[in-house]
Amino acid sequence: MKPRMKAYTPHPLLQDVVSNITIYEADFAQSPGLSNMYRFVPTYQRYIMFYIKDPIKVLRVYSNDFQTKSVSLTVGPLERAVTLDLGQHHLALGVAFKPGGLFRLLNIPMTEMHEQDFDTSMLLGSEIKEVNEQLQENTHDWDLMIRIVQTYLLKKLSRLKPLLPVDLVMNGLVANAGNATIEKLAADACVSVRQFERKVVERTGMSPKRYARLIRFCKAYHLKELHPEATWTRIAHMSGYYDQMHFIRDFKEFAGITPSFLDEQALVNTIRLHRMMTQ
Repeated sequence: MKPRMKAYTPHPLLQDVVSNITIYEADFAQSPGLSNMYRFVPTYQRYIMFYIKDPIKVLRVYSNDFQTKSVSLTVGPLERAVTLDLGQHHLALGVAFKPGGLFRLLNIPMTEMHEQDFDTSMLLGSEIKEVNEQLQENTHDWDLMIRIVQTYLLKKLSRLKPLLPVDLVMNGLVANAGNATIEKLAADACVSVRQFERKVVERTGMSPKRYARLIRFCKAYHLKELHPEATWTRIAHMSGYYDQMHFIRDFKEFAGITPSFLDEQALVNTIRLHRMMTQ
């Protein structure tokens, strides 16, 4: 059984806060040669994950042991790669939020969630456990699983903080692969540079410049997962990097290794979770 993935467009009422909802499944017992260990590099999106089959275990760079995570996990801003142990049968549903989307839902500054993850029920209440139970009862019907999660999220719309021009501007930054000046972004948001920077830090957990770097890096890594045969020079060019030096700097900072240390053959034989997060 080959890994399979399907990305869904959110309900129209959710589209200003949710980027996509994706289901990914990999049965490693039925996929000889496919490793259940995955190096997950940081992504610019914030997300809520539902782990429907085996629990996930996470190893961070500052820890010596894998930690087993809850069946629903809300992940804060990450700037360092982590190693994931996906178990033997991985079935996950991920809600990927637009820039500022998770902040608008939780009303928690993303700086307070930096390099952390939380049991979602601690943030959104015990209802989330019912959602998990419904998902586990309907693993055969992915469309129904999506409806279950979207129905839950639609009930939360009344708690959303308002959509601001800065949110729209940051969506545009994603669409432009992180290529825009902070001065132009602030002007488009009709605020001063200082106000813009403060709002972006609150909503994303990092400065606009760093967030732009992360967006650009994510595009590069996503392309490499999709096209392992492409050269790094071509990947860097396609991702909007003006020179190899800046590309290598960002790669080393966010992935924890230089591009030359990434085993391209191993990339061919691995799952591709990063593309699930950056649709």
